[in-house]
Amino acid sequence: MPIQSLIFSHGVAPAALELDSPPSLRDFVGSDKTPAAIVVRFRDLARFLACGDPFKGLHRKHPAKPLAKLLLGHDGQIPVIDTGYGSMGRLKQGVDTYLDNAVGAGERGICVLGVDDDVFLDARRAVDPEGVPAPDAAEESRLFDLLEELPVPEELSQRFLGDSKDHRLVRQLVLRAAQVDTTVLILGDTGTGKNVVARAIHDLGNRRGKPFVTINCAAIPSQLLESELFGHMPGAFTDARSEKRGQWEIAGAGTLFLDEIGDLLPDHQAKILHALQESRIRRVGGQREIEVHARIIAATNRNVYGMAQSGRFREDLYYRLRQFVIRTPDLQDDPEALALIARSLWRRITHTLDGLPQEIVDDLCAHRWPGNVRELRSVLTSLENFFGGKPLRREHIRAVFQYCGVAAGNDSGPAESDEIATLRVDCLRQIYRADEIVRACEEAVKPLAEGAPITRNVRSTLQRNRLEMRAALRQRLRFGSQEAYQAVQQVEEDLERLLAMPADDAPALAQYWHSTLEANIRQAVSRLFERQKELMTEA
Repeated sequence: MPIQSLIFSHGVAPAALELDSPPSLRDFVGSDKTPAAIVVRFRDLARFLACGDPFKGLHRKHPAKPLAKLLLGHDGQIPVIDTGYGSMGRLKQGVDTYLDNAVGAGERGICVLGVDDDVFLDARRAVDPEGVPAPDAAEESRLFDLLEELPVPEELSQRFLGDSKDHRLVRQLVLRAAQVDTTVLILGDTGTGKNVVARAIHDLGNRRGKPFVTINCAAIPSQLLESELFGHMPGAFTDARSEKRGQWEIAGAGTLFLDEIGDLLPDHQAKILHALQESRIRRVGGQREIEVHARIIAATNRNVYGMAQSGRFREDLYYRLRQFVIRTPDLQDDPEALALIARSLWRRITHTLDGLPQEIVDDLCAHRWPGNVRELRSVLTSLENFFGGKPLRREHIRAVFQYCGVAAGNDSGPAESDEIATLRVDCLRQIYRADEIVRACEEAVKPLAEGAPITRNVRSTLQRNRLEMRAALRQRLRFGSQEAYQAVQQVEEDLERLLAMPADDAPALAQYWHSTLEANIRQAVSRLFERQKELMTEA
């Protein structure tokens, strides 16, 4: 079976590569493209290692170690390594640095880098946007074809809309998850209905009628999450004047929905894992263990597999949670599903049976909808608020798009100059604010380069800046640039890992600054500056 891969060479645009077999690698690359990095799915690494010489297996890359140091100096052998990278940005940065070092050292070798499926597909789309199926589309399609289709209650069909195969698969998996009592992990982008799926599993299962308790792991400050989840005893901390039951205990024999599980800090991950394994919790400041019986459903929009591979999420917790996985599809993957959902949402918003004009549906289908159903509902609600009761035309939806900072297709037509100016000012404010936050983080962590520990004041500053950064990242459309947004998002993830490191381990902190954080902060500052110039040029 051919191996899908990508080839990265110094000074040459990356390209898709299909290998007949591992031994054919040298012939496909040739001497004119070396040094080169071949990126494959992690699961394909075993095929290279099984060939023996000339492939040389290396241990999985430590998150703090630069890739270049591990790959140089192998004297004609081809090193094979699991990078553990959890994002396309980290992969590109690591590969670029390796190639620069290889050219500087005069090396002409090849290396094979393994990444998880999500990162590989992101990289493949960047190289060949039209040649890549949606993540896991083929696997999920096969699963749907093999499952015996269960009758879907009307309640579920109305809750989780969409008539594509992916949407139908989600409904089938919801019905099966409701019949068992295992932990469920729901994966999907923001706004794809993960909370709807979680609630449907509860309401259709044998725990319906019992409590359904939600904890948003990203919305609760980290210092309060343990108290909120497990409860606390009087005097456990300054404001703990009375005994408090935690949400896990309050859920009783019902369901505890841990939303945004990917945002948990390492110490919270460990305590949740212990509670899952033992079915017991201990209140903050308490000595007695309390039995808990709630079913756990978790959800995240983050790549927790990649986070587990790179050491930012506990592997044991990840595999404990993913006993039953459901992936909610993006709107952009299926225009027909988008049209169906848009029409249904419009009927709910207007409380009528009136339909949307086809020209408006066409414009809706031309947009990517990074915020998925949540963003679509917001736009349709604005359309009703602004123009409700009038015969709708294409000009109406395009005016809403322009006002909300949404681009619909290629022919968006003329816009009012004052609306465009207002949008540009809002974008500039967002970029300036993001730039201030990133630079403030840089100033706070610079002492780490000289071997300083993370003091209490520095930790407090970084935690505050990270919260502000996450608030800014929620306004995704205001960045107006995917590159700028992803660069700031990477710094936020780097700060998360930094804050999880031992505060007094000065050598490790300094190494993390030099190997990772410094370069990513500079990248974010550069991307934000470029975006500022673009916005000023457009003015």
